Amino acid sequence: MRDLVDDLVVLTGVPAAAGTAALHTVRELLRQSYDCCEFSTVVVMHSLIAAEIVLRDRIPGAGKKSLQKFIEQGADAGILTAARQEEYLDYGLKIRNGMAPT
Repeated sequence: MRDLVDDLVVLTGVPAAAGTAALHTVRELLRQSYDCCEFSTVVVMHSLIAAEIVLRDRIPGAGKKSLQKFIEQGADAGILTAARQEEYLDYGLKIRNGMAPT
């Protein structure tokens, strides 16, 4: 797991809140999830927090919207460009929403 996680780097221009807090937590919990699979759930949550921070920063006039709207706008604006990025974020959002208390 250490080798896998070492390749996860914060790209230039990523807001500090996403890079230092959320992604640092994701990296460390991914390392630990090998021994404690429950940490994987927290990894999903913090990954989505980081994605939301980045999308809010990159979408002009983003304001306060749901993560689903940010994902849609990010895809429409060409911010989400890697293959299947929007699909993976949508899937992560479904996982998060399924875990949230109703």
